[in-house]
Amino acid sequence: MSSAGTPRSFDAPRPRRIPAFVEGVDDAGLALTRTITSPTLIVVVKDNCGGCSEFVANQAIIPVTVLLVTESADASQKYGALLAPAFIAAIDARFAPVYVLVAGEPLGVATEGTVFSAEQVLTEISPFL
Repeated sequence: MSSAGTPRSFDAPRPRRIPAFVEGVDDAGLALTRTITSPTLIVVVKDNCGGCSEFVANQAIIPVTVLLVTESADASQKYGALLAPAFIAAIDARFAPVYVLVAGEPLGVATEGTVFSAEQVLTEISPFL
């Protein structure tokens, strides 16, 4: 939370490469492999998360591809997220709910932060688009 009462992320992004593919199970139980292109916003959601619910409900304002992933079968069902714990570990996304904006060739982290709302995420990623 900023001093003005506006939620925002504080930590600087950690530079690292991101795999070009994600394997997981969708909310219908089907195993999927998806290609990640530049730019993509990866959002790691979790159970019982107000920021996750708000983000998912309003994600249409995000002007890039959004990929919702989770480590929880319940969150997969609730948010329509890809159940992909191995991918989340591979991208070193810590402490859901978090977002990682992926861009460039090879794919890497442009910026990352905590998810409070879709509008807040849009504000934080816009300088990197």
